[in-house]
Amino acid sequence: MALNGPILDDRSYQQLRDELVKRIPVYAPEWTNHNESDPGIALLELFAYLGEALLFRFNQIPDTTRIEFLRMLGVQPRTARSATVLLAADTDVAAGVQVLKATEAKAGALSFETQDEVYAWPLDSVAVGKAPITQAATAAERERRADALARARIPFAEAAGATFYETVAVPADPLAPDAVSLEVSSTVDGSLWIALLGRKTTDLQQLAGHTLFVGVAFDQAITSFTLSPLQPKDFQLGERNTAPPPMIWQLWNPPTPQGKASFTNLRVLGDTTAGLVEDGVVKLELPKPMPVLTPGSQGKGDADSPPPLNDEKQAALVVAWLRVSRPATAADGIGRVRWVGLNAVSAVQARTATPELLGTGTGDPGQQYRLTQRPVLADTVQLQVEEADGWHDWTEVEDFIASTPDDRPFTVDLTAGTVTFNGPRLPQQGQRIRVLSYRYGGGVAGNVPAKSITAVGGVKASNPLPAMGGADAATLTEAMDSVPGQVHRRDRAVVAEDFRELAGEVTGVARAEALPLLHPDNPQVPAAGVVSMVIFPTEDLRAPDAPLPDKGLLSRVAAYLDARRLLTTELYVIPPTYVKIAVSIGVHVHDGFQVDAVRRWAELIVRQFLAPVPPYGPDGNGWPLGRTIRAAELQAVAVQVDGVDYLENLILATQQDNGDFVVPPSGTVALQPWEVPQIVDITVVEGQPLDPGQAYTPPPPTSVVVPVPPEVC
Repeated sequence: MALNGPILDDRSYQQLRDELVKRIPVYAPEWTNHNESDPGIALLELFAYLGEALLFRFNQIPDTTRIEFLRMLGVQPRTARSATVLLAADTDVAAGVQVLKATEAKAGALSFETQDEVYAWPLDSVAVGKAPITQAATAAERERRADALARARIPFAEAAGATFYETVAVPADPLAPDAVSLEVSSTVDGSLWIALLGRKTTDLQQLAGHTLFVGVAFDQAITSFTLSPLQPKDFQLGERNTAPPPMIWQLWNPPTPQGKASFTNLRVLGDTTAGLVEDGVVKLELPKPMPVLTPGSQGKGDADSPPPLNDEKQAALVVAWLRVSRPATAADGIGRVRWVGLNAVSAVQARTATPELLGTGTGDPGQQYRLTQRPVLADTVQLQVEEADGWHDWTEVEDFIASTPDDRPFTVDLTAGTVTFNGPRLPQQGQRIRVLSYRYGGGVAGNVPAKSITAVGGVKASNPLPAMGGADAATLTEAMDSVPGQVHRRDRAVVAEDFRELAGEVTGVARAEALPLLHPDNPQVPAAGVVSMVIFPTEDLRAPDAPLPDKGLLSRVAAYLDARRLLTTELYVIPPTYVKIAVSIGVHVHDGFQVDAVRRWAELIVRQFLAPVPPYGPDGNGWPLGRTIRAAELQAVAVQVDGVDYLENLILATQQDNGDFVVPPSGTVALQPWEVPQIVDITVVEGQPLDPGQAYTPPPPTSVVVPVPPEVC
């Protein structure tokens, strides 16, 4: 049976007016002038207009009623999420400056809050690695290597087995067009070296025994992906290792008079990078006293010495060297590093509220009290109730189903900012209720660009990378639309639709597709108990037309699904695989239409039709995985553009690995069930189409072109 909403009263304005006029003879027989110009008729029309508006409201389900339906079903709409960002403080004070936890940093009207304390020192830094030289040994290269051997004073007998490298720096500006991340795992020693650069006010003895805050950001972008056994299986949930990998932080000591260098192991006081896996801050305790570097004591650049800096000005400012590496027994090395900075601290787009007195208890079920700030962040409300023997902490819960009379539970509507008591234990008559603290904020507005923050706690600061992770709360319509799926799956992933909808709840996912029985190692053979999730991100600045998720997004999806899958499900989370195609279209433009405008519109509509993410694609959900691409279907799309009289022809081709284009005789491109198309070349011209891959050039002039100088009086 269809669940159609009943219309309680469907009378329109005209029907109400006519009914009122028909009743005039009954109640006022002497009233005989029923023309529109009559003042009485004008009043009746006004009441009919107001009556229609009232009936419209009467036929609607109020928003409050819908919200109560959601609560009865146990549906929790998506709440606002706060963006996070790395900040780097800057100071010239020799003794350093302390910035406390929960200090405010402003980005325009938005407020961020530091998640930890940081002690800023008058230091700069440059991070480098020893990148091996692998190019062919030409004559110039042989001369260059011989010069390097002479500078390093390597004996001739040891020169044959020498490993040559060059110093490659981590970009100071990770968003610069020419910025290239440093792949630390491929360096000669698998280590990241960080040079501490002094300033005029730098005093090493002031730093001795104190904490150094090192921020690290990683390049987790995936540039290409193809299903293959050679691809790393970082996101197989059954084998995910959640323990942070080991790392060794060391301070380099200059060589002794005997020429031997050494290292001092540094104590790690805190690490939010999960073992140099994700963006975060590492807190290092510096030794006391600090070794002093002098000119000429920088080492020879060998295995136990830091690499020579390419910038002589920076080399002259080095006051200390740090080295971080993995133990030899570690399974994986350090990944691609895109930024390293000192005096770093993580901040979140949220604020901590001051204590509030909510009111006094009544002893009744369903007591509600409103917080002054919203939206509220989950699990941040610290609430107490004054009972007979003093103040007691109460616990925030999702619902009261599992509560016992010994518990002290309450729930929080994060969007509305209301606190509810409805469990077996309630605040009694006259008992005061107070909130010690909570955090509020969040939303997509918090995703501010790089360098939007200029200060934190009165200290100069900046964010070298944009803030990420902010998302708005779900609207009422979105929450209502999610009810059938949530009621059906009960937050568990069993069938393919469950996996798809749950993965779509992760911030940053534009589209998710589940491929049952598909194992990435051997996709052609069905594998029982295996599900592969294909994830499309909301944006990819490197390839907007063929977006690929980064490893961070894949990891978040994997962690989210891990708690919701069946124990026996072997789950993989992978990027999409793109098949490169080219489309060349020849159109006949209708008279009166501008040719270039028609060309651009035809190109745009074809791109949108083949796009992999919503709201584009044949059905608005992106191009379906594995759907065959047909030239005839693209012709039907292109001919819909206003101004296109008809198509001369449309050529569909695929691009091979060597860059050549191949036109299939059938006019179709078959895709595997895990593939989607990527347009690498598209041309639209008037007349016959160009060959795939051939660049469009405007037609040459048909006569001699001669400039005429302007007249001067």
